[in-house]
Order: sequence, then structure tokens, then C-alpha cells
Amino acid sequence: MRTKNPAATAAKIAAVVGLLALLYFARFAWDYFDPRSPANLSINDQLKFFGAAMYEYESTTGHWPQNVNDLAETSLPRRSHVWRQTAGAIVFLWPQDLKPESKENANVLLAYWNAGLFSKLGRIWVCWGDLHTERLKHSELRARLAVRRKQ
Repeated sequence: MRTKNPAATAAKIAAVVGLLALLYFARFAWDYFDPRSPANLSINDQLKFFGAAMYEYESTTGHWPQNVNDLAETSLPRRSHVWRQTAGAIVFLWPQDLKPESKENANVLLAYWNAGLFSKLGRIWVCWGDLHTERLKHSELRARLAVRRKQ
């Protein structure tokens, strides 16, 4: 008959729990560093939807949107059923001096994602005027926003 060693059993349980915790955090780290992870792709899509809606609003009305409610008049509500909730995670800069063609606004910052753990860890997704997205460090974003304020 085999005798049970409580210390060995506790060590095995601790090892299994530790391994599961490691796997959980490894998956999070993978999502954080992989720009093609579902979480990052979702942020990118939402930023691009909002950016495209800004251009759509301008082409329809002749002036640039000044708040999120203006975007309700575009196709954004049909393209993203969570657009109102998502808008709370985005900081919009509402530039009023854009050119109608997005490719001519590559150096203009439209919006950035300012919610969730990813941004709290030091990298923020931004959407530029030509509708490309990229991740910037907090310090880079602050520097670009400071330059924008001086203009």
C-alpha cells in the first residue's frame, strides 16, 4: 500500500497552478507584443472605422466633424454596432485643417486609443490622417501632441 506524502501533493498542486498562471500571462504577453493578435486588430479596426467616418462626414457636409455625435450621420453605426461604446476608449483630436484626400494627411494625428491594459503598459495605438495605425510609446505620443499644440 502506498502512503501519501502531503508535502509532495501540495508541491505538485503548486507546480500545476504555477504553470497555469505562467501560461495565462504568457498568452497576455503574446497578445501585447503581437500586433496581429485579435485584441490589437480590434483596436486597429475601430480606429480606422472612426477615421474613415471623419472623411465621410466631411465629404457629405463640407466641414470636419467636431464631436462623436457628428459621426452618427455617417455609415459608422452600420459598420460598427459598438461604435458608441468604443468612442469612450478613444481620444479624438478633431483636426479642422485636414485636406479632403486622406493620403495628404499622413502626418496628422486623428485619434488614439487611451483605454485598457495595453495602453497602461506604455504603448498606445494611434490613427493618422492617412488612416494607417501604429503603436507609439507614451513619450512619443506626448511629444507629437506637444508639437501639434504649438502649431
